[in-house]
Amino acid sequence: MLDLLRRNASGPFGLTLIILLVLAFSVWGIGDIFRNYDVGTLARIGDREVDSQEFLFRYNREINRISNELERFVSNEEAKDSGIDIQILTNLLVEKTLNSSADKMKLRPSDKSLTERLKNTNSFRNAFNQFDKNVFNQVLRQNGITEDLFFTMERDSIAQAQIYRALFENINISKEFNNLIHRFQNEDRNVEYIVLNTNTENVDSYEINNQELLNYYNNNKDNYKSESKRDFTLLTLLKSEISSLIEVQEDIIKEIYKNNVSDYETPEKRTYYVIPFNSSEEVNLALSNFKENTDINNIIVSRGLSLEDVLQSSLSLEEGLNDAISNKAFEVDKNILAGPVQGPFGPTLIYVTKIESSLKKTFLEVKEKIEQDYKSEETQDKIYEIYNIIEDQRAAGLTFEEIALENNLKLSQYSSVNNNGSNFSNSNIDLTLRNSIIETIFDSDIGLEMDPLEDQNGNVVFIRVDNIDEERLLNFDNVQKEVRSDIINQRQKKELEDISFQYLDDINNNINNLEQISDNLNVAILKRDNLSRYSFDEVFSRSAVEEIFKTNENKAFKGNVGIGDSIIIGLVTKISIEEQKESDIEALNQRNEDNLKNELLIILTEELQKELSSEVYPERLDFLFETINTQGSF
Repeated sequence: MLDLLRRNASGPFGLTLIILLVLAFSVWGIGDIFRNYDVGTLARIGDREVDSQEFLFRYNREINRISNELERFVSNEEAKDSGIDIQILTNLLVEKTLNSSADKMKLRPSDKSLTERLKNTNSFRNAFNQFDKNVFNQVLRQNGITEDLFFTMERDSIAQAQIYRALFENINISKEFNNLIHRFQNEDRNVEYIVLNTNTENVDSYEINNQELLNYYNNNKDNYKSESKRDFTLLTLLKSEISSLIEVQEDIIKEIYKNNVSDYETPEKRTYYVIPFNSSEEVNLALSNFKENTDINNIIVSRGLSLEDVLQSSLSLEEGLNDAISNKAFEVDKNILAGPVQGPFGPTLIYVTKIESSLKKTFLEVKEKIEQDYKSEETQDKIYEIYNIIEDQRAAGLTFEEIALENNLKLSQYSSVNNNGSNFSNSNIDLTLRNSIIETIFDSDIGLEMDPLEDQNGNVVFIRVDNIDEERLLNFDNVQKEVRSDIINQRQKKELEDISFQYLDDINNNINNLEQISDNLNVAILKRDNLSRYSFDEVFSRSAVEEIFKTNENKAFKGNVGIGDSIIIGLVTKISIEEQKESDIEALNQRNEDNLKNELLIILTEELQKELSSEVYPERLDFLFETINTQGSF
């Protein structure tokens, strides 16, 4: 374009084109060009960037995980309200900071070590237990990452792990710190309480005129809208359906077993002591002493060590500290002191205490498992074969109906499905894929050709939106009853809140006690023992539990119930702390250690960012989500 302007700038065509460009900029402006520049970068730490593609990959993966746990679809609004987007960004900032520091230290794994790691990854092997490039590409495609991105992530992961081990391998938590955490986590409280409910008997006594109804309606229009719904068609390639087309021959299963017989064998394992010494003279003295009294414990104690210091438990030949130690441990019988061999800390003696023989499974024992794995792979290949055929047919302009007929596939049609997935049921589609389908159809339009979806199990779904019924504001005349009910509900909640504060003041000022209030209201006093900080449920909301644990013994508290609009008024009658048990100390220590590591890692990251040139743009998350919602490309 510049060459064209340069050659023709002096001619009438060039002048006309320049005038048109000037007019265009004057009308539409050029602000968006510069305002949106580099919005795909969410942060820069040293020579590393956090880009929107990597953020969305992590974000989608976390949303799918949470949706699976909750067994329902988690929307972007819920995720953002819970701070998941900020959590993902924070994790990426920590990782990029560590990797940028690793770059400065030249802490990078070699291509050779990455290749070996790749070949030894079970996820990339086929039924013959060999690395398979097709399986590798399939796994990458299912996770939405390229080969270059995969190797970059692997290198970064290894570097992060090395830094992490260097920082935290020998971290210890003090006993005093653990005791404080134990006290906080294991404090229990007993309470007596009454539940105050809204008055539902005199609903008709509330006077609300038409103007009040209209004002409330106009101020809360979002509450009076119809649901957005979709009609859509699915063309599915599901393993549970395609597998019926696959026949398995026993000769192939036998060949797989023969080629991978080592996979069905548990290797011999040994438990032994590795006892290091400072010199050959000390080794010879220990061997001599053992010949006289055969007491291995005396030798270990004389070295200033405990059994835990020297114990190597249930290791195979390949899992020893080094080749010399492993080979020696697998050469000798039990209860024999052998060596010396060269260990990491000098000349070392080996003492075997237990031998676990190798076990080999027969063909009949593993036949069913091999057959299942083989059939699963063949089914996946068949899915991709049909997938490619369908893509060619779609490019040729065939409809879903024509494609289904030619390939003997079943179409599934769904009507009036809302964004929570009502009216959409298919037992062969797992929750993650189901959520992705719902999100896709609500981000798409009629007639828009969409890329097929593929889940982590290799199931593929083609989607077509057939009809869209957008949400719309319901006419005031049609929702007057609902508006009146909502106004009454708000008034009742306000009245309940006022009276609950009055009761709380009465108890604290000794004007009334809980028994008198319960008698006046004709409600029972309820009891709850051993209430912990984590006991929130349908009766005790999280905020109510927080209030209870802020309240001193024999003092009153007020809080909302977990479900509904009722309010709890009560007294803290007892405060107790569970006795710390020896069996709980290790678990508590591990939790505290993990939490402390996270805190220290954040502090380290902040300090490293001061040394590295760093810029973070959290406001670009809002722009990213706006773009996603507008384009429907999440």
